[in-house]
Formats: sequence, structure tokens, C-alpha cells
Amino acid sequence: MTFKIKGAIFKNTAEKLQQRLGDRYDASKKYPEVDGVFGIKEEDRMAFASYIMNAAANDKGEVPLRVNGYNNTSQASGVKYLGLTIEPDFKTLKAIEEALLAAVPPAAAAAPANCSVVAASQDDLF
Repeated sequence: MTFKIKGAIFKNTAEKLQQRLGDRYDASKKYPEVDGVFGIKEEDRMAFASYIMNAAANDKGEVPLRVNGYNNTSQASGVKYLGLTIEPDFKTLKAIEEALLAAVPPAAAAAPANCSVVAASQDDLF
């Protein structure tokens, strides 16, 4: 149930915002100083969803995620940016794993309660 979501945060300038927003740009409005995009790989989507759905919220009512950041420079353009990675919180992930293991019944008790064993018969039914 591990996943790694990567993203990049870039500094905004009025020129970059004008270029990106075009006619929708309004110099009188306040825009974010930085922004970026995170992407979840196909193989990480289910693990991320499972983590979010199975994690118990903390005392603030939140599901914790671990975020790591690194200052980087784009090799193509030389622009500096903050590269971020989002991963499961270790303690939360371990709690999920323990809860899922505790919920799995032993193999002997796996048969449904309304299921009964029928003795095999050698008699010819027809």
C-alpha cells in the first residue's frame, strides 16, 4: 500500500501568469506566489485511495501524509523549483496494516456461519 506522488512548485511572476491565463489575467487580483502540479502514476492510484480510505484520522480529524521537498534546477530551462514527494506516513501505514491483519479471520474460521459439512456418500443416486 505504498505510493509516491511527485510534484513541482515554481515561483509565479506577473509575466508567467499573463502567459498562462491570457485574457483572464487581472493585474488587480492577488495570485499565488508559487504553484505547481502533482501527478499520481497509474500504479499508485489504488494504493493512495486504499491508504486514504483505511487510515484512521488523527486528533485533528486529518489523515497524515509525509511530504519531502528538494530545491532543484531544471536542466532544460535553468529555472529553480521545489520538487516535492508525498508518501504514506509510516505510523499511519503500520496502523492500517495491523488493522487489516487483525480483521482477517484464521483459515479454520473462514467458513461462513450458515455453511455446514455434508458427509460424502458412495450410494448411487440414480
